[in-house]
Amino acid sequence: MQTKATGTYLISVHPRWASTFFLSQNPKSIELRKGSFGASLKAGDNIIIYSTLPTAELIGTVRFVKREILPIDRLWRASEQGQLARVTRQQFDAYYANQESGIGVWVDSAELFPSPIALAKLRQNWGHRWQPPQQLQRLSDEQISALNIAH
Repeated sequence: MQTKATGTYLISVHPRWASTFFLSQNPKSIELRKGSFGASLKAGDNIIIYSTLPTAELIGTVRFVKREILPIDRLWRASEQGQLARVTRQQFDAYYANQESGIGVWVDSAELFPSPIALAKLRQNWGHRWQPPQQLQRLSDEQISALNIAH
């Protein structure tokens, strides 16, 4: 019996940046994070993007390519001066203030869902107390099935 080689994860992203993964021209291809974010991700894993309040819905998926922990100046260069992360230098510096290193999560193959899945629907399927993750949440096969998302 064959086991699934890839996992499906959920991350919460501010609406300002969540939608930029799905732009037709120059989409966001690096998610910038801190701490130990994404240590369990493996190449090919699917990441579902949850656009936080006020949007509060799952909007699509991206595929994980790689994760690197880099000194801040190298991360800025790796992000092509913020272009791949769709951030300005000011936004980048503010986010990484007092940090020596940061995490770049490279993604590709962005696909918008035909229609977004609202927080109320998620709670209906996953339990009324479910909260979007602060970091990263691995989804079970049951959670994925409940959403009718084919992967």
